[in-house]
Amino acid sequence: MYTLKRGGAYDRFLMMAEAFLERRTEVHCLSLTPIKMEHPCYYNHRLGLSFGRKGGWVAKFMIVFLFPFYSLLIGWREKIDIFVAFGSLYAFLLAIPKWILRRRMVTFVRGNSTFGLMVQRSSSFFLSINKMMEYLGFIFSDRIITNNEEAQNEILRTVGKRKKVDVRLLYNNIPPIPKMKVEDVCQIRSRLRIPIGARVLMTAGILNRGKNIDMLIKCLPRIAMDNLFLFIIGDGSSEEDFFYINYLRELTRRLGLDHRVIFTGWLEKEELWKIYLVADLFVLPSKSEGMPNAILEALGLGVPCIGSWIPGIKDVLRHEELLFDPLDEETLANKLGRLLSDAQYSNYIIGLCRGRKDTFLFDWKEKMFLLATK
Repeated sequence: MYTLKRGGAYDRFLMMAEAFLERRTEVHCLSLTPIKMEHPCYYNHRLGLSFGRKGGWVAKFMIVFLFPFYSLLIGWREKIDIFVAFGSLYAFLLAIPKWILRRRMVTFVRGNSTFGLMVQRSSSFFLSINKMMEYLGFIFSDRIITNNEEAQNEILRTVGKRKKVDVRLLYNNIPPIPKMKVEDVCQIRSRLRIPIGARVLMTAGILNRGKNIDMLIKCLPRIAMDNLFLFIIGDGSSEEDFFYINYLRELTRRLGLDHRVIFTGWLEKEELWKIYLVADLFVLPSKSEGMPNAILEALGLGVPCIGSWIPGIKDVLRHEELLFDPLDEETLANKLGRLLSDAQYSNYIIGLCRGRKDTFLFDWKEKMFLLATK
């Protein structure tokens, strides 16, 4: 049960569906918007709403009432063996059909939904309702699979008081990266209008306040390098996100960085990976993450990375030298300046990142399938 959104969570959702299909499992996907996949065992049941916006309040209330009923109907008609909820709130919606049909339910937890609502500036009442729904979703789950240690511990602390809950940890992996069309790095830099000798920072993802990109922009004037460029790759997924992106653009203009901070918008994978190939450093200053695919892709392509000292990123990078406080602008600026000017220190960071890369080279689909079905 999912709506079509760009980003790492949606990519991982598709990988999950593919994992079942590759193992000859019939998959029925209930969604608001079409989730297109080409496979004879894949069925997309779309609950079309002919009024209002898909993300509007009317649509959300209709989902709460209609999704459980529709899930029950599909589950009974198609003789479903396992319900899979890609998020705690979807687990809440599946609780009734799971209970009536006496089927197993596996719930995937990809991040902190409460933090996401806080970023969107939801009311305290709505946050309380969200927390209650999330809790009930956990209670009705037979197994919960999460992607960072802090989330696993938090679920055990919260739900474990009332029920013995089976919470498993499955890190994201570095996804397979196909060979790209042969293009010289110099050609890529020329096409992106990066001057000879310039240094390149990059960050990527769904651009919302939780990504904390403004702190990264504010660091640039503190670094004594006129030939330092920052590529910000991604777009928003809500109205609030687009207000934030406009704020970032205005901040860039105010600091006189228009020519050095490049907003690319959303890029398809091959174009994104080309920017990875010319980047000197990937930086992720987020305040909250599940386990970011963008930083894993950077490691997979050999780009050194640093990120916030928060759950999800900390699970990936581990080493103190690769982490920083997402609220400490001065420390980040000093770290960036040293990485870009001290070759010996930069090589040390590159070595640490290579070591972390090896940890995330595994078959995620196989592990996910076994955890979901055994």
